[in-house]
Amino acid sequence: MPFTSIDFAAPRGLQARGESEALALQLLVAQRARQRDLQRDVAFKAGTLLADLGSQARAADLDLLVTLLDLAAAEAERERGRWGDAAD
Repeated sequence: MPFTSIDFAAPRGLQARGESEALALQLLVAQRARQRDLQRDVAFKAGTLLADLGSQARAADLDLLVTLLDLAAAEAERERGRWGDAAD
């Protein structure tokens, strides 16, 4: 009985299907990478926006504090005037 070689290579149909599955997997991996990049960009922009809003809020708080201090100083000046007038 002569020795015959057995072809272990996949038939063309299976090989083509395997290649198309590999291509689909590559496309899926690339799409997920783009998604992660987009999510990272959005998270960075959101963080930057929150930091800017926080800075603006702190600036507004400082402006309000200065206004309140000015009002308190004016009130203290009026009170001093009243007490000074009463002492005279």
